[in-house]
Amino acid sequence: MGVFKLKKGYDIPLQGSAERRVEKAPKTTAVAVQPIDFRGLRPAMKVEAGDKVSRGSILFVDKQKPEILFRSPAAGTVREVVRGERRVIQRVIIDVAGDTAEKFDSYTADQVNAFSTSQAKELLLNSGLWPAIRQRPFSKIADVEASPKAIIISAVDSAPLQAESDILLDGQEKTFQLGIQLLSKLTEGKIHLSVSEKTKAFFSNISGVELHEFSGPHPAGNVGVQIHHIDRIQAPEKVWYLSPRHVSQLGSFLSTGEYPGSKTYALTGSELEKRYYVIGTEGALVSDLVSTTLQNNTQRVISGNVLTGAKSSSLGFVGFYDDMITVVPELEGRRFFGWLRLGLQANSFWPMFLSKLTPKKKLAPTTDMNGEERAFVSTGEYEKVLPMDVLPVHLCKAILVEDIELMEQLGIYEVAAEDLALCSYICPSKIEFGDIIQKGIETMEKEG
Repeated sequence: MGVFKLKKGYDIPLQGSAERRVEKAPKTTAVAVQPIDFRGLRPAMKVEAGDKVSRGSILFVDKQKPEILFRSPAAGTVREVVRGERRVIQRVIIDVAGDTAEKFDSYTADQVNAFSTSQAKELLLNSGLWPAIRQRPFSKIADVEASPKAIIISAVDSAPLQAESDILLDGQEKTFQLGIQLLSKLTEGKIHLSVSEKTKAFFSNISGVELHEFSGPHPAGNVGVQIHHIDRIQAPEKVWYLSPRHVSQLGSFLSTGEYPGSKTYALTGSELEKRYYVIGTEGALVSDLVSTTLQNNTQRVISGNVLTGAKSSSLGFVGFYDDMITVVPELEGRRFFGWLRLGLQANSFWPMFLSKLTPKKKLAPTTDMNGEERAFVSTGEYEKVLPMDVLPVHLCKAILVEDIELMEQLGIYEVAAEDLALCSYICPSKIEFGDIIQKGIETMEKEG
C-alpha cells in the first residue's frame, strides 16, 4: 500500500457540509441526460419529444462511435430535446412516470471472472455505462479500442464540501467488488484504488486492487494528481479512471440485469437550510432533491463543487459525473470600495483580509470575483497549490502560443482543467487557468 502525504494545495474553509445521514428524495418528477456533460460528444438521437421510454432505453448514441450508448435513468415520456446554438443538443428531458425497466442478462462473480476482454467491453457498451469510464490524457470518454496501462479509482474526497464516498456507497460493497472484477478484464495493468483516512475502512476488504492512501489539502483527491504520484503518463500511454459510485453501478448492472438509475447526492452549501445526503435518480431535477425554496437571483446553484461544478438553477439537472449540489450566496451588484473592507467574512489565499487570522473558521463567501481579468502577473505562488511537477504559468504560456513540443515537455498530457482550479482561485489577475488548459487539450487532440 502506497502512502502519499501531500503538502501543496489549499482547503477553502467553506460553511455548509452535508450531515452524515441519508434520506430518500420525496419525489422524482423529471430527469435529464445531457450530452454537454461528455466532452467532445456528438449525439445521434434515437428518441424524440413524446416518445415513451423505460429505464434503460437508448436515448442517443455517439455519432462518431455508435457503439457507445446513452440510456435513460428513469421511465416516462420524453418532454423535450433541448438544443442550443447551432442546434447543438444540450439535454434530453424526461417526465418520470412508473418504473418499467429494460431487461438484460445478469451474471455471477464466477461468470464475470470467465469473461474475455472483448466480452467485458461488449457488455459495458451495451449497458450504457461505458461513458462512466474516462481517460487521461484529455479527460474524455475512454477510447473503446485502447488498452489502458492502468485504471484508477479515487475515493479521496478533498474538494470543497465534497460528498464522502463511504456514504455514497453505503451497503454497496458487493456490487463494488463485482464492478472491480469486470474492470480487471479491461487492462493488463493494475487497478489503483486511492483512499483517505476517512474512507480506507470501507474499502479495506476489496480485492483485485492496489490500495494507496492520500492525505493533504485539495487537490489531493484529483485523479490527475494521483496518477502523477502513482504512475505518470508518458505519450502515447493512457490511464482510465472512474468514480467509486460508477464502479458500484457496473456491479449493480451485472447482478440485477437492469440499468441502475438510483443515485445518492450530497446537498451542500451555506444557503441550504437542510444539508444531508439524499437518494434520488441519476440526472435528477434539482428542485426534486432540495427541500429549500431556491431564489435564483440571490443564490448560485452549482451541479458539483464550487471549484469545478457547472452553474445550474432550481429548474436545472444534476450532471452525469456530479455527486453533489452546492448552493452559495450570489453576488448582488458591486461592492462600494470592496477592496477596502476588513474581510472578517471574506476568504482569501493571500493575507489580504482579517479572516487570515482565523484560518480554520468556516465562511460563506459570495460569488464575487473581487475584480476582473487584468494583466497576467506571475507571482510564483501557483506552484504552492499544485502538488505536481508541473509549472502552471509556463504551461499556460506555451498553450497560448500553441507551442506543441513545449506543451508536451511541460506536462499537458498529465493535467486537466480541474487540476489547476485552485490556480484560478488564488490568481490576483483573475486568469481562468482551466479554460487555457482546456484549449491546450483541444489543440493536442487536433494535432493527433
